[in-house]
Amino acid sequence: MEDIILKTDRLILRYQEKSDIKYLVDLWMAQDITKYCGGPRDKAYLIDEFRGSAEDPRKLEYDLWPVELKSTRTLIGHAGFIPKQIKDKDYIEINYYIEKSKWRKGYGKEIANALLNYAFNEKKLDKVIAIIDPQNEAAKALAKAIGMKYWINDERSEIVKSVYLAKK
Repeated sequence: MEDIILKTDRLILRYQEKSDIKYLVDLWMAQDITKYCGGPRDKAYLIDEFRGSAEDPRKLEYDLWPVELKSTRTLIGHAGFIPKQIKDKDYIEINYYIEKSKWRKGYGKEIANALLNYAFNEKKLDKVIAIIDPQNEAAKALAKAIGMKYWINDERSEIVKSVYLAKK
């Protein structure tokens, strides 16, 4: 069975493997990566979560998956979709996390664009959201660059977040 979910010119998004666990734990413990999404996660929790994902990587229809460079097959991030509720309605949120050493090379925009196309063309979704900390100027700019528009503010865990929306 094919492990690749999608490809771009430079990137591959694929199902998680056991060998990804250390990389993903380190990524989600990095302050720079998690600054606007709740801060670094607990290491034991992450290990447990990623072990479970590696055991059954296709269990969830919407999940985050490893992002790797096509040219070297090295990991550079984690991206995908997470189901969310906004004002008691269900939505699918696009997520993209690229390691700091790879920032400002267009990888975030490249994977986010590919995810949006995948959501609309493969998953047949008619809308996708991005929940963004209002102080995260880079994420807001990226959302706009892939065609998302500011929609509403939503209070999440006592923090007001900006919600961006893309429609097919």
